[in-house]
Amino acid sequence: MKLKLGVLLFGKVNAGSPEGNDGGFEKVLIQMTGNDVPFDILTKGNLGDHRSVRPLIPIYVLLDGSNYSLEVCFEQAIGEADITISQNGVVVYSSSEDIQASMQKTVQLNSGASGNFLIEIEGKNGAYACGQFEL
Repeated sequence: MKLKLGVLLFGKVNAGSPEGNDGGFEKVLIQMTGNDVPFDILTKGNLGDHRSVRPLIPIYVLLDGSNYSLEVCFEQAIGEADITISQNGVVVYSSSEDIQASMQKTVQLNSGASGNFLIEIEGKNGAYACGQFEL
């Protein structure tokens, strides 16, 4: 299995008003990179009902630093997946999920947490995606 690691890239999503002066909050998109194994995309119906092109990483993660939380957004059903968040190699959060439809999972980190973190998501088939973030 070949692992491709990318450069940490942040994008900001302003969830407040267009002016951004109303006390609204900002969420940061965490850039996810992955290996060469695509996540399984579960479909309903017969075998002819599948898509010919699958997104390599049908997952995006938003960091809400003001609430010490992550929103892990699964755009499609990918089946069983493990979510791990670590800091300096020490696991601070771990969960196994069965993603049967597009969904969003909120991960609450300890209030006051700070430093660099790594989020990893691994599918049952060996698909892998990871991203780094800082609080």
